[in-house]
Amino acid sequence: MSSSNKRIVILGAGYAGIFLATNIARYLKGKAGEVILIDRNPYHQLLQEIHLVATGFRTANEVKIPILRLIDGMNIKFIQSTTKQIRPDKNLVILESTEIKYDVLIICMGASTKYFNIKGARENSLPLRSISDASLIYDRVSALIKLNKKQNIVIVGGGATGVSLGGALSDFIKDSKKTDSLSITIIEALPTILPGWDEHLVKKVNEVLHKKGIRIITRSPVTKVENCGSSVYLGGDDATKIHSSLTIWTAGVKGYDIPIDPEVEKTKDGKIIVNEFCQIDRYPNIFSIGDIAAVKDENQKLYPPLAQIAIREAKYLSKLIPKHFIDGSDVKSLPDEKFEYNIKVQLISLGNDDYVGLFNHYVISGNLAKLVEEFATSTYIKSLKSGGRDIDASLYEDNIFSQLVSGITFARFTFMKWIEKKTQ
Repeated sequence: MSSSNKRIVILGAGYAGIFLATNIARYLKGKAGEVILIDRNPYHQLLQEIHLVATGFRTANEVKIPILRLIDGMNIKFIQSTTKQIRPDKNLVILESTEIKYDVLIICMGASTKYFNIKGARENSLPLRSISDASLIYDRVSALIKLNKKQNIVIVGGGATGVSLGGALSDFIKDSKKTDSLSITIIEALPTILPGWDEHLVKKVNEVLHKKGIRIITRSPVTKVENCGSSVYLGGDDATKIHSSLTIWTAGVKGYDIPIDPEVEKTKDGKIIVNEFCQIDRYPNIFSIGDIAAVKDENQKLYPPLAQIAIREAKYLSKLIPKHFIDGSDVKSLPDEKFEYNIKVQLISLGNDDYVGLFNHYVISGNLAKLVEEFATSTYIKSLKSGGRDIDASLYEDNIFSQLVSGITFARFTFMKWIEKKTQ
């Protein structure tokens, strides 16, 4: 391939991949370069909302956006296919349908469910990692609601996915008027739900979940799941048995399993180890971001698998790669500042209309938290569609100007919501 026509291939159209593709296409406008986006699905999934699909508060179509609509008018080629293998020594991606050569490769294929080698976990529980998973859970819960007997839904894993699902399930059951017969239990192996989140926010989340009647069991690792998920065992030799009508597994994630030959260094969880530039040391023209990547913060701890982290990483690479690979330098030496991001906002959905968050060190809930969530989703989608040209894209920068724009834009968004409510 001619040196004047570099091909940038992006694997995965999740939060990291789609944001990177639309933003990098903007930076390449008018310059030599080709962006190819590859995903097995023809749509982008708003994974932060799939628990609402699992409980009937959203339809599948409401949380997926056709990729071709998002990249319409942009210099991005989309290929719908499954990635079978990556050959770094040949700069080659082998797809189910064809083979693609690349000059720069960014792997952002997300994560898959982690079962920790617990006996029966994979076979006897339902995961929640996709829209199809959510639709299956909705069907199973709807069937339970129709039964007129005592039922218990067990959610294994008290991270963000499990907690959000638990809160939404409670609302679903309440709307069905079956609260006396159908209960929810969340089981977490660690001392607290939402490990790693702000302790004040966690306290508020606990309060909300308890008010919803959800039973929370912490410090209790699951050791076995049997009988099609109807028996969940906790502890060691004197294992406690919990009866379950439906067991849902949200206990952990691991990097999406994609064969790479020659191999690259990965964590025990299958995440691709990268340096401070989100770059694989052994292959400087390969980057990885999002849930599949092991990106460390300034304290050498891995960033958590959050959408806001994936988007920030994508924004970072959308500037770094064009500057050093298209504009005359190369990816072997990157003198720019390394990737760094301090999480300023934590927000979690606890039901159809319930949100709890941490905003500028203050715990927020109710209508304010809901507004922040709606604002974040609206800003994200606008930035995708504009390819980073809309002013909302500046909200993903990490400087004083962006913080000022963020405040003004949020105020404008809140005012328009108020006007909208008044005119209804």
